Amino acid sequence: MCNGTEFDMKNRVLLSMLVVFIVPVALLCGAEITAQGNAVLVPAGEYRMGDRVVKVAQAATLAVAPAPVLAAADEPVKLSTDKPAGWAKGARLHACNARDVNACGSFVPGSLEIRRAKGGALLKEGDDYLVDAAWGHVGIGTNSCVKTSDTVFASYRYSLLRMDTIEVRADGNVSLKQGEPHISAPVPPDADAGCTAIAHIFVNYRDTEVKADQIYPILETSAQVVTGSTPGRIPNTLAKLKAGGAVKIVCWGDSVTAGGNASKPELRYPDVFAAGLRERFPQAKIEMQNISAGGSHSRQWLYPDKFRYRGKPWQETGVTWQRIADAKPDLVTLEFVNDAGLTPPMVEEVYSDILKRVQGIGAELVLITPHFTMWRMMGFNGMRETERRPYVLALREFASKHNIALADAAARWGHLWKEGLPYLTLLHNTINHPDDRGHRLFAEELWKCFR
Repeated sequence: MCNGTEFDMKNRVLLSMLVVFIVPVALLCGAEITAQGNAVLVPAGEYRMGDRVVKVAQAATLAVAPAPVLAAADEPVKLSTDKPAGWAKGARLHACNARDVNACGSFVPGSLEIRRAKGGALLKEGDDYLVDAAWGHVGIGTNSCVKTSDTVFASYRYSLLRMDTIEVRADGNVSLKQGEPHISAPVPPDADAGCTAIAHIFVNYRDTEVKADQIYPILETSAQVVTGSTPGRIPNTLAKLKAGGAVKIVCWGDSVTAGGNASKPELRYPDVFAAGLRERFPQAKIEMQNISAGGSHSRQWLYPDKFRYRGKPWQETGVTWQRIADAKPDLVTLEFVNDAGLTPPMVEEVYSDILKRVQGIGAELVLITPHFTMWRMMGFNGMRETERRPYVLALREFASKHNIALADAAARWGHLWKEGLPYLTLLHNTINHPDDRGHRLFAEELWKCFR
């Protein structure tokens, strides 16, 4: 999961503001789906998705249900000694939980009531308890009548996200299919048999009306995405695979490589990647070893005495380059979203050392560009912007300059809005951990390196 060493959240803009997009809804063959209060208007006309055209015979106004708001009653909780602030500080209100953290924006501000006993007198916010309304975390107040060892009872409301699908039947009639609500990673429903999906609607926490920037026309398919992933730059590994030989792959990285937030181990991207290679090269003997640590960055592995992981010596944490060298891999894949703060000169310096070390043990290297995270972390103003993170641009340049294989996951994530998906709905923890769909995107880009 995201750790304290990964991101400083103190100055982050609240995730509840995440739908402030700056790019207007795209036009589809002159027909534009527009928002009208709690509904969307779908004009008659032709809608193009890549090389396919779908005709809407008659304009339709489709009502969009508000975001679900649910209630939690008398939830037992112990108030934290930490002042609740950001994703990591304070005790969680558990109904807002998105597996390893609370979903930012799910808690309904002003809805919290805390009692010392069920049905008892209300405690007072400020004196008895504190609350971070963005993350749904609570802590002990400045003059509390309870102790942190006491169990108190919290009642509050929380909201869910939803993705709906606009679909068109063969006769040209259009309708809206409602999706299943989810705390952080809603999936749009597939179009019904005989229907074609032309757009998705993102229903954000507590929404009662539709905004134009929550309409996601399906402009292209996943097959149309063009990324910078590079085939042919791992000749030794490919030769062994094609010959049916033994190949050992080390997937090296941080919490994303470790698996956060895949629903089960076999759906982590290293495991999906390895399984796909075994299908493609059934005669080869492929071994994959996952060497990763949540919250780590590459310099902690390379220079553990200088950059201590979680403030501890590497002998205790195991975060050291020697583990990769001792594994004796034929191929190393590298993913560090936590390197995103590196400047281009630092990328050249650090990754030159990585390349030298990998080649020094007789292995080949695949660099992986990182996925998208909370857009404010990336310096973005919305979810439909072109990649401009200096680290990502420098990583692509480094791979090109040194003829190193690149799995361009960043470009794949940057294409999602054209497929009708706001990329944040693939972040299970609402910050930086992909769901199962997001993990698969990494594997798909890695497979492109094996053509």
